[in-house]
Amino acid sequence: MSISLNVVDLRPDLRMVRDSGPGQAYLLRRGRSAVVVDTGIAGQGDALAAALRDWGLDRDALTHVLLTHWHPDHAGSAAELAAWPGVQVWAHHSDAGIIRGDHPGTLPALTHAEEGLYAHIAGSIPDAPPCRVDRELADDEVLDTLKAQVISTPGHTDGSIALLFEQDGVVFTGDIATEYEGNVILGPFNHDRSEARASFRRFAALDVDTVCFGHGQALRGPDTKKLRAAATAETVPDPLG
Repeated sequence: MSISLNVVDLRPDLRMVRDSGPGQAYLLRRGRSAVVVDTGIAGQGDALAAALRDWGLDRDALTHVLLTHWHPDHAGSAAELAAWPGVQVWAHHSDAGIIRGDHPGTLPALTHAEEGLYAHIAGSIPDAPPCRVDRELADDEVLDTLKAQVISTPGHTDGSIALLFEQDGVVFTGDIATEYEGNVILGPFNHDRSEARASFRRFAALDVDTVCFGHGQALRGPDTKKLRAAATAETVPDPLG
């Protein structure tokens, strides 16, 4: 079986699945099981199932949906995946109520430079259906069963997180950082820009083989140093600030 053009193999155990909008999901294989980090916009279940099948895995191989934050280009397909057998949905406690549909999320505090871009993108993203959250994550919690760690990165949303899989050599930054034209910059559309800049600095100490962003191309090998360089720069790279 040949995989779709919307699937990018980053490593033999790691795939990025792009959707028809601005979102993208990541599948990380752990032997005969897999986890997904973020889900893209609503309606991506079939694409993710196909990417699993190409690995020789069925839907029941997916054990966890890990959400870096509540925005609908990240949590859009969470409810669909949550209906698969045995899947647990984990998200930070500050965003869990929004993901469940208990209350709406707050709009970002846009800079003037972001306003046009946000109007263009936001209108193309369907709302995320409410989804249960099986476990509410705490700041910097160690996830022993997944051999992963939560990196608390508030500012994009109150409950924004990055996820570090140190043994796998990969970090998922969520939207605090993004790749744009080969550079690493602060992600746009933040709830609290000052807090987001402080969170961006938390990537300064990471040493990984692969960096996966909520938007933009992943970094591999020596290119991962770009994340550390941006996080330790005198001024956080913020072209839309």
